[in-house]
Amino acid sequence: MSKSNIFSRSNIENSVFLDERYLYSDFVPDRLPHRDKEIDSLVYCFEPVLKGRRITNVFVAGPTGVGKTVSLKFVLRQLEDYSDRAKSLYLNCFEYNSRASILTAIANFAGAALPRRGLATDEIFSTMLESLRKCGFVPIVILDEVDQLLLNSSSSKLLYDLLRVVEYEKQSIGIAMISNDIELPSKLETRVKSSLAQNTLIFNSYSPDQLKKILSERVDVAFVKSAVDKEVIDVAAARAARLGGDCRVALEALLKAGRIAEKENASKVTVQHLQLAFDSADSVSLLKGVKHLDEDEKILLKIIANESGINSGKIYSVYSSLKKEPLKERRLRDVLAVLEKQNYIESKQVSMGNMGKTKAFVLRVPKDSLLKELS
Repeated sequence: MSKSNIFSRSNIENSVFLDERYLYSDFVPDRLPHRDKEIDSLVYCFEPVLKGRRITNVFVAGPTGVGKTVSLKFVLRQLEDYSDRAKSLYLNCFEYNSRASILTAIANFAGAALPRRGLATDEIFSTMLESLRKCGFVPIVILDEVDQLLLNSSSSKLLYDLLRVVEYEKQSIGIAMISNDIELPSKLETRVKSSLAQNTLIFNSYSPDQLKKILSERVDVAFVKSAVDKEVIDVAAARAARLGGDCRVALEALLKAGRIAEKENASKVTVQHLQLAFDSADSVSLLKGVKHLDEDEKILLKIIANESGINSGKIYSVYSSLKKEPLKERRLRDVLAVLEKQNYIESKQVSMGNMGKTKAFVLRVPKDSLLKELS
């Protein structure tokens, strides 16, 4: 007797999606609303390659989810469609987080066949140079989350390698660096900054109205007609605006909300579906932001993670034992208030009997995931 396949039970009667790929974080649309000025600036940087001249390297900065990466990919895709003089290579520095791995990726992109590991960096660099001389096009390398390269001296040497390629080896290569930290160029040495971050382009947050228009356009092509009410789009845009104009979070939430609706065999995506999706997305977004917290904020989060429900007095005591120069109590309360406002923690009043009341703090993000980010 044959068993039925478990996937035969997953027949969705009410599919709300027309093409969910329009909601994917790596989707590059045919047009980018509200980024005309930024796109023009990027075109100005890369246009010289069409005339055989050196590209103007660019540093792109701004909050998460405001179109930095997608704008670069959009412009470079247009450039590749227009001419075969340049080709782009996208590298996220969370994945490619060492000098050797990035040099290897560039070498292979230019035509080499190097293994990911096992070779000396000098050998990789020499092979990369040889490949650049022969490849017949100008590689434009996008280094996303580039601040990861500054976390250790070995990886940060990569910037000098690229500087050497451009200035001393006279090889044509374009560099586009992306970061959430708009102050990053000031942390680079002058020589590196002048060559590799020649043009700084800041992306500002989307306004609530811009977010509504962007989400409406994506919903029109991603979902079946009338499967998403305007109220859902308004709520998604409002939440994204409160998170600093993070359009990516809103798109991911709409995707999750649609899948929740399909799991329930619902014919429409409701605000309730969206709320469930945002609860999950908020945690992911917050965890991504942990690396941008300062030292005091990270220490306080670790204390609360290790002892859920800890009161403010005990937090101060533990913190004081860890730091030679502890925060003043008032400053500690201010930092806790900021973390609570950012939704990393929440507090509640608890009675201490004759000693009055105090605040107890618990995490609002998954403990294991937070501790992994903090480590």
